[in-house]
Amino acid sequence: MLGAREALSEDAQNHIISFLHSQKCESGGFIDRAGKADLYYSVFGYTLALVLDLKLDIPIEKKYLERFELKNLDFVHSVCLVRAFYLIHLIDLKQKTGFNASKYLRFSFAKDLILAKLAKKTMNDCSKVLWELESYIAKDEGYNHNAKGEEQSTVYANYLMWTLYQDLQIEQDSIEEIQNANQSLILDNGSYANESNSIDGVTSATAAGMIMNLNLGKSKDWLFQMRSKRGGFMAAKDIPVSDLLSTATALLALKLSGENMDSFAENSLNFINLHWDESGGFFGSIADMSCDVEYTYYALLGLGILS
Repeated sequence: MLGAREALSEDAQNHIISFLHSQKCESGGFIDRAGKADLYYSVFGYTLALVLDLKLDIPIEKKYLERFELKNLDFVHSVCLVRAFYLIHLIDLKQKTGFNASKYLRFSFAKDLILAKLAKKTMNDCSKVLWELESYIAKDEGYNHNAKGEEQSTVYANYLMWTLYQDLQIEQDSIEEIQNANQSLILDNGSYANESNSIDGVTSATAAGMIMNLNLGKSKDWLFQMRSKRGGFMAAKDIPVSDLLSTATALLALKLSGENMDSFAENSLNFINLHWDESGGFFGSIADMSCDVEYTYYALLGLGILS
């Protein structure tokens, strides 16, 4: 994601920033497809704001986040709340100090020092949320986003918690437990499915599984089967249209696995650019041409990986 800014011209950045302004809610947060402030979409909006230096009114954003009641949030939105607090703290630091995220996050000492302080503050702010999330632990010691006390975890829930724990620098034992739980979610063909009774996987889940465990071999081979001639990745074998979410997550998994993508990087860049709308935002696929901050995030993630 950090590399996306360097890949974009100043005019392109301004065009995207203009779109982000249009997705901002005056009372805090970013809007969903219906035009209402939404916690899930706000996480993508805050991430883009951090990378592209979109100035935010921090007190307003904190008030927006503080209005959420834990009893009204499901697993996914609870994770989003913690991540949103974390991002707001990081944006606040950046706006106060003038640090450029694309520079200081590359230096491990500075990153560890800054993120450790933010993690401590965020955990204090969201300790009740983090404690509640533990009730979603499945019997395989991973997490299930659908319900509490399930037999088996889900790749989606595991990935949300794995990335959150990485950012908050939670003890390594918790991260390893999630990685171990993922092993039972791999299908015979190397793909990962969202449901335990599935006979084939989906691209986003397989990419997430690879990122957490870096399973190569069959998983990587399966992922390449999802790549289309136009440079994008399809969500599953029975879905003929490529999309930005599947493309960005697949590219990230391949990048982290050490795959050389030179042979198809230009093709994938062209695919992403084809989804750039005149509004400045990106849409998900030719089957869904409505722009939002989520797909704009995935577009920039893909650009950053390929740059």
